Amino acid sequence: MDISNLDRLQVLNEQVMHELLGDDESEINNFRQQFLQQAKSSLQKIASFYREQQFKQIKDEAHYLKTSAKAIGAERCAYYLQQLEDASLALDKAQCKNHIQSLSNEIKGVFRACSTQK
Repeated sequence: MDISNLDRLQVLNEQVMHELLGDDESEINNFRQQFLQQAKSSLQKIASFYREQQFKQIKDEAHYLKTSAKAIGAERCAYYLQQLEDASLALDKAQCKNHIQSLSNEIKGVFRACSTQK
């Protein structure tokens, strides 16, 4: 996916969770809260791996979180996680840093979107 597609991606695509779980708002909110806890933990791990230049671990953690991001409809997070995977495979420290910063901002955006859903 190239950067021109980023504009079409949503911070939180509501439709994804409704297709997965129906209209059970309690269950949807539960999944979102689990994602946010996981995202916070994963972002801390990714930052630590980055400082230690452990690119394989960055890739693995990004891939792990990407699956959850897609499941809750956090499309922009999933995009940056894929970019982070690619940059870590290329051992591109500068790009990893940029994508980690973008990912952090996107996770904050998902948190805000989830907070306004209640």
